[in-house]
Amino acid sequence: MNEETKSGQNKLKIALIVVAALLLLSLIGNIIYMGRSSRLADDKEALRSEVGALENEKALQNERIATKDGIIDDLNQRMTLLVEEHEEVVREKDVRIAQLNRRANANANDLKAQVEQNKVLQTAKEAMEHDMEALQIELSEARQEMDALAVAYEQLWEQTREAAAMKVYNVFALTKWERWLCADRYHVSKARRVDHSFIRFEVDGTVFTETGSKMIHLLLYNPEGELLYPSASQFTMVETYDTDAGLTQSHYTAVHEINYAHEPVYVEFNIQHDKPLRPGTYLAEIYVDGALKRTHEMTLE
Repeated sequence: MNEETKSGQNKLKIALIVVAALLLLSLIGNIIYMGRSSRLADDKEALRSEVGALENEKALQNERIATKDGIIDDLNQRMTLLVEEHEEVVREKDVRIAQLNRRANANANDLKAQVEQNKVLQTAKEAMEHDMEALQIELSEARQEMDALAVAYEQLWEQTREAAAMKVYNVFALTKWERWLCADRYHVSKARRVDHSFIRFEVDGTVFTETGSKMIHLLLYNPEGELLYPSASQFTMVETYDTDAGLTQSHYTAVHEINYAHEPVYVEFNIQHDKPLRPGTYLAEIYVDGALKRTHEMTLE
């Protein structure tokens, strides 16, 4: 009986020990499970965060891929257009090359004809050069004739101008003394006795001379070269008819206006001396329309 009791107690102890061991193991398992569960939750949360970041990155990458796909599509379209344009350019160049080949063949044929034509033209050129030399000789001779004609024309023009100019002829100077009653009162040679001086002359032109009013100016100078009885006004003295070079203004002793009509005109200047003259040579200058036509000297003792 005691042995059975002891055996039952031992079995109970063993069962209790087994139960205690199982409880301990269960507790340890729970502790380990709980630790692992906590770590797994953290890892799960980290994994979820990483998954979210990866999903965002994936979305960004998808957007970038979509953008790149659009760029690639545009590039493909451009490439297609460039290929088509290149093919069109190649076709045009092929057509142009064919045209140039045909033209080159035609030009080769034309070149042969041109060579033959050049030979003919060279012969014609040599003939023309020979004719040109002859023409140059004729041109030189013609220029010499033209130069001679120009000189003759200038001479003829000068002669015509000279022929058209008025001329003064038959200049006659007469002195007079009013105080003698019986003696010769004209052609007085003593300067102190001269009361009047008469200067007469004839003015005429040619068929080339223009008709109309002509101004006759007389300038009378004493032996010292001083102008006698200078007028208050002046007239224009000219050296040539065709230019205004050498124009000067000068006073004069007396002036007459005549009307020329292709007929000789007689002009007389009567100069009265209020005081005795000095001995010496008196110079008279006669101007027609400002041009000096004649000079005359009168010597008194």
